[in-house]
Amino acid sequence: MSINTVIECIRNYIMTFPQLKDGCLLVDILGNKPIEYVVETVPCDPIYKRYVDGDCQKQCLFIFASREYFGEEVTQNIANLGFYEDFALWIEENNREGILPDLGDGRSAVSLEVLTGGYAFSAESDTARYQMQLRLIYEEE
Repeated sequence: MSINTVIECIRNYIMTFPQLKDGCLLVDILGNKPIEYVVETVPCDPIYKRYVDGDCQKQCLFIFASREYFGEEVTQNIANLGFYEDFALWIEENNREGILPDLGDGRSAVSLEVLTGGYAFSAESDTARYQMQLRLIYEEE
């Protein structure tokens, strides 16, 4: 029996976002052509909270990013930001409803939270990388 990594479970969860176009969600590498998406791990202390009995909650910080069309056309750039607003709302609503990533045997998700709103991180002549940072809190047996 193979155990999925936490980032793989996060990827599988994000793949269920209804507005994800074309289903191209990579891990730790974003291509140069729009429209592509990526989940990237962010270095952090894996322990989020330690209890006196030795148990703990763990965390996984990650970036959700995309390569989008970008330029002087304001409506395109607004649509890009709107996608990230919708994604953040989806995450928040699912969190409230308890719809969280399935982390498999021995791990359970506690919460998934948006740490930064979506923004244009870097731009080229006709494309831009948009991204937001998130945190998954989970418990592990």
